[in-house]
Amino acid sequence: MAYAVAWVAGLATTLLAIGVAQLEDAGADVSYWWLLTAPGQIVAMAFRSPAVLSASSGGDDYAFTGTFATTAPILTILAIALVAVFRLSRRDESASPTTSTTGAVSLAAATAVSFVAIGWLLAFVLKVSYSEGGDGTSIGAGRIELVLFGLLGVTVTALLGRRAWSTWPSAASIPLAARGAWRGVLTHLVVFSALTIPAAVIWLVIEGDASLLIAVPAAAGNVVVYALTLGHLGALRFAGAGEFLGESEGDSDHLWLFSDGVDAIFWLLLAFAVVATLAASVVLHERGKAAPRTTSHWVWAAVVYGLVGGALTFLGTASTGVGSSFGASGSASFGPAIWFVLVLAAWGALAELLARTVAPALAGALPPAWVERAVGKPAEIAVAPAPTGTAATAQASTGPAVVPPTAPAAPLDPRTRKILVGIAGLAVLAVVAVVGVSVANGFFFGPEKQVKEYFAALEAGDGEKALDLARLDFSDDERALLTADVIGEGGITDVEIGDVETRGDLAEVTVDYQLDGADQSQDVTLRKSGSRFVVFDEWELVDPELGSVSLTAPGATGLTVNGEQVDVSGLDDGVTLPVFPGRYDIEPVGDSDLIVYEPQDASIGTDDEYLDFEAAPSDALVTEVTTQASAYLDECISRREADPDGCPNETYGFDLEDVKWTLSDPPTYAVESDFSGGWRFTTSVQGSATVTAKAPSFIDGEPAEDYKDTVPIDLSGTVSIDGGTVTIKVDDYY
Repeated sequence: MAYAVAWVAGLATTLLAIGVAQLEDAGADVSYWWLLTAPGQIVAMAFRSPAVLSASSGGDDYAFTGTFATTAPILTILAIALVAVFRLSRRDESASPTTSTTGAVSLAAATAVSFVAIGWLLAFVLKVSYSEGGDGTSIGAGRIELVLFGLLGVTVTALLGRRAWSTWPSAASIPLAARGAWRGVLTHLVVFSALTIPAAVIWLVIEGDASLLIAVPAAAGNVVVYALTLGHLGALRFAGAGEFLGESEGDSDHLWLFSDGVDAIFWLLLAFAVVATLAASVVLHERGKAAPRTTSHWVWAAVVYGLVGGALTFLGTASTGVGSSFGASGSASFGPAIWFVLVLAAWGALAELLARTVAPALAGALPPAWVERAVGKPAEIAVAPAPTGTAATAQASTGPAVVPPTAPAAPLDPRTRKILVGIAGLAVLAVVAVVGVSVANGFFFGPEKQVKEYFAALEAGDGEKALDLARLDFSDDERALLTADVIGEGGITDVEIGDVETRGDLAEVTVDYQLDGADQSQDVTLRKSGSRFVVFDEWELVDPELGSVSLTAPGATGLTVNGEQVDVSGLDDGVTLPVFPGRYDIEPVGDSDLIVYEPQDASIGTDDEYLDFEAAPSDALVTEVTTQASAYLDECISRREADPDGCPNETYGFDLEDVKWTLSDPPTYAVESDFSGGWRFTTSVQGSATVTAKAPSFIDGEPAEDYKDTVPIDLSGTVSIDGGTVTIKVDDYY
């Protein structure tokens, strides 16, 4: 029955995982057959049984096999499984009490064996598998670790369910200080968890991360362990090592509250740790106030806290191992650093210190019902007496002796109580102030605030504000397009602030957005520029990571950008200018209206855009060239020569007389660039001219004959433009 409860919890976790996959658009290949196979693997993993992924792939020319083993206990599932074992064992014991310790142990062991046998069988047989073509993968967590840790954990839990620990004769040997410390650390964990989990949910709601929000129920246990580590000034350690073809390499890193890039919101965990420690100190005080506090209370508080830290380090550490047929292997681990044991032991000592100083006053200020529930009722431990004679006979007839409570310690005088309450209040206010400033700094004065305002200005096309927020280290020439008048308006949508990494006085903020429907991502660098109200940071953008546009426009002397005239030099050879992210409509302009350029538009994020413009003649230029070419041709037509020098009209008659040219069809002209900054005109449609003349007869004495010929007319040359003046020069090969 207990396994069934755990399996259902595993099924719920599987459904949550599928939901996350669907939200992340990664669920296309999800098989709903996994709803039957995955829960058993999840329950096995909860008992630190590694899930081994075996993959194989092959074709006609190659074959690959590999394994990926992951040990990552889902602590929420582990807690559900053990609570189910405990409650069901307690219910079974109430219905059919065992008459001996041996019977209780036997039934607890039987519960463990049945639980582990069912779990191992389902995990070993019903593996999660996927195959397509010649590739296949399978995941199974039916390993020896499930047998070892499952038998141990379930047996102890079931035995505690059947026999309260206080009823065991050996419990009498446990010092009262140790029992109080255990109750204190339990309260500590409960209070910290009760603060952390709602805070995590609220934070995820604010961040709008739906996929992580869905995962909270399954990941709550692991989240609490990692939050407990950071909040108590421990460190999370990542270590990795790999080997390929005989070459090996390894690395490790640590993360704690003072690491670069840690979000200010995580400082709330330190406040939660302080509150949890104060609550634990009240429990320690109330559980031990019947007798004077001694050195043993210090020792046991540190020892019990340290043991709990060790257990959490063991349970919260995840590890992976990789191997392949290509000779590559590796391993990695993540979890609380081993010295978290000592860190939590130090917090235990702090709880004992507070139990001796602040807790007496704090206990009186807290609701009595809460204090009573947190402290619990100290169990009366049966002890095996060792008297002799008459006393032995008397005790034998009355049963085991019960340790009587001692008289309570004298209460604190009012003056001392007020002083302690004041000290506690100041300490709490100091912590709240430090944490509050850190949180406010992160939420309202962090570097991301400036970045949000900067991109909001870009999105709205507010050039003045964008320029005011960005510190641009460019020369005047480079700033040609970095003005409020030409800033690209529109195109930027769906701005999202990503990771924020802080290194001393510098911060780097990752921003994702869409520009005309295309995904863009860039890193914005900021620097602390001062403070506001002494404690809040002020930031300025020092490197917005601008994009650029490279422009080439022969003959152009400037640009029209988004409707604004901009003076830019060097366009003949090309020039590169930085720009804000946005959409730009660009058209080069010349000295006169004789030359035009085809406008182009570009959406520029952080990339480099290249735009080459070709100059084109305006209608006015073509008209002027046509006029001058026609005048030149008219002068040629007026010549009374068969082959006028420098003219396109020529005929091949000999010794012609009375030559007369007539333009039958005037040619049509075109003007185009010579790709060197100059211009040429050519004949796009040939014209024709007719020549009439008298040609001498080839027979002596005969009169001259009439001569007539029609020739094509084709004229070309260069065009010079000086301001608004156009001059043509006809090619000299005519």
